Amino acid sequence: MKIKINFKILIVFFLCVSSLTWSQNNKEKPNVLLIMVDDMNDWVGAFGGHSQAITPNMDKLARKSTIFKQAYCSAALCNPSRTSMLTGYQPFKTGVYGNNEVFRKMKGFEKTVTLPQYFEQNGYKTAAAGKIFHSPRGTKPEPREGSDPGSFQQEHKGGLGVQFPAKEDRHQHGIDFKRAGVKGSKTRSFDWAGIDIADKKTHDWKSADYAAKFLQKSHDKPFFLACGVFRPHLPLYAPQKYFDMFDVETIELPKVMKNDLADVGKVGKNWAGSKLHEEVVRNNQWKYFVRAYLANLAYADACVGHLLDNLEESTYKENTIVVLMGDHGWHLGEKEHWSKQTLWEEATKTPLLIFDPRNGAAGVSMRTVSLIDVYPTLIDLCDLPEKKDLDGNSFSHLVKNPNGEWNHSALTTKGLGNHSLRDESYRYIVYTDGFEELYNHTNDPMEWHNIAKDKDYKEVLSRFRKELKQLVK
Repeated sequence: MKIKINFKILIVFFLCVSSLTWSQNNKEKPNVLLIMVDDMNDWVGAFGGHSQAITPNMDKLARKSTIFKQAYCSAALCNPSRTSMLTGYQPFKTGVYGNNEVFRKMKGFEKTVTLPQYFEQNGYKTAAAGKIFHSPRGTKPEPREGSDPGSFQQEHKGGLGVQFPAKEDRHQHGIDFKRAGVKGSKTRSFDWAGIDIADKKTHDWKSADYAAKFLQKSHDKPFFLACGVFRPHLPLYAPQKYFDMFDVETIELPKVMKNDLADVGKVGKNWAGSKLHEEVVRNNQWKYFVRAYLANLAYADACVGHLLDNLEESTYKENTIVVLMGDHGWHLGEKEHWSKQTLWEEATKTPLLIFDPRNGAAGVSMRTVSLIDVYPTLIDLCDLPEKKDLDGNSFSHLVKNPNGEWNHSALTTKGLGNHSLRDESYRYIVYTDGFEELYNHTNDPMEWHNIAKDKDYKEVLSRFRKELKQLVK
């Protein structure tokens, strides 16, 4: 008796079995939840940057995570920092130094495989909400230029931050921008106010809620989910209740030193050089701005908490790696500066923590890692094939052992030819005009004393020069 074989049915059968096996194998891979908070310096409770910070949700996550207290951006500005982290390439490789460049338009980077795209290529579902690339997707049918729509399979269409107050309620702080020498967009964005609005109606909360609802759904693949929270980016508008958490009379101001810019170079002085600090102090607004930043950070923390609470209640909590990070820091009067875009500690340092539920350990690492290292690190943690063309270095072993061996300095670039290197003890800066700065963080954490011309540090200076030459080719 001959048995007739229907090869079409057989092929379908094998495809189904193969698909099921693939799906089961992929479910064993960890999910990734990436949370990026814009312009967040180290004023988060767990990072100790300001004693009055109220960030219970980020602190709760930190208690079970590996905290990288010395994490630095590749560029202290949104677009080049995010481009660098998400492409894995340094700013001097892509040529993305400012907020106007689009890396896809730079020669040789048109087909760059971004971090979420690499996960998609390896079987992951990808989704995003809020600001991940410098330009968020936007609310219109066509994504905004620079949002890199191909990087995520699905994205939330929504706004950023918190709705603005009525025009008559803006800029009530007496700041004379002309007198301060400030021009352009900062004259519109340098503002703060408490808004009478519920959290659930704000844009950042809606972004977090989109990601939270994603976690409530069933997924047949592991996922890479990214959520961007825009505050505490300027303008510092947040629900009034977060301003009410802080008594302006008891606000602690950042530590500063008179004539701090006396020993920095011409380029550095120009970057910090507006008289905005003088104008803020003249109007007695320093404490009010610090309160506004802390209030906006507390609001951002609440948005993060909403997302983390939903992760905790989901079926994915035991198999989801959480990465929480800023994109760079922010000066609030240190070095007489009120922004990012410098190569000093306040602008280049940002919180970074990684929670791996499979790790079973938590701790604090003082190794000087860079945000550009996040791409290769996540590849390692998720056991994906190595991507050999990345500029960063995987610190996955530090997630398990915070005090593990690490021999890399963190490199930060601003524009063509301006660089900073930070290791565990020192910061080295060199500008396009050749001027150098060197700070010993063991006894000078605020970088008040430039010791580049001190003969006792000749060998340290030589070592940094050599390292920078090897990195910047």
